[in-house]
Amino acid sequence: MILKLAAFTLGLTVATGAAAAPLHLVCLGNGSANRITSSSGSAWASNGASAWGQVIGTRDVPFDDQVNIELADDGTGQIRMPRAMLPKIRGGKDGWFEVRDVVKGQDEITGTVQVNVFNSPKLRIDRIRGHLSLSGKSGDYAGVCRPYDPATVQRAF
Repeated sequence: MILKLAAFTLGLTVATGAAAAPLHLVCLGNGSANRITSSSGSAWASNGASAWGQVIGTRDVPFDDQVNIELADDGTGQIRMPRAMLPKIRGGKDGWFEVRDVVKGQDEITGTVQVNVFNSPKLRIDRIRGHLSLSGKSGDYAGVCRPYDPATVQRAF
């Protein structure tokens, strides 16, 4: 009976096709984060009149960082974003953020990273050259990715 069950299970696996392993990527690169800045000043005239003003703007802050990505064949995925691009109010779980609307094409993979309700950077991975780009309200990032298998990866120490 056990032999028949094993044969049936093997036949079912062959007929339906085994599920492909998720794609694990590690990407090294750099980017620029958008940071809010403000300046204020005041002035006095000789007749006693005064004026005050404030300017609010953004500035680019360069950074280097690593991005980790896991993409499953079912269209789901997650990404560990560069810390410099993360706003103070954000979602995620244990540093990982959901990648939505994943489209795996022959030459590229695209998706949207759900950081919070106001910030959803666009993700693009060039499958030919291995280039990754993230672009959103909090900044931009570009890197080069390598696939790896977490079960067999050689540890540095």
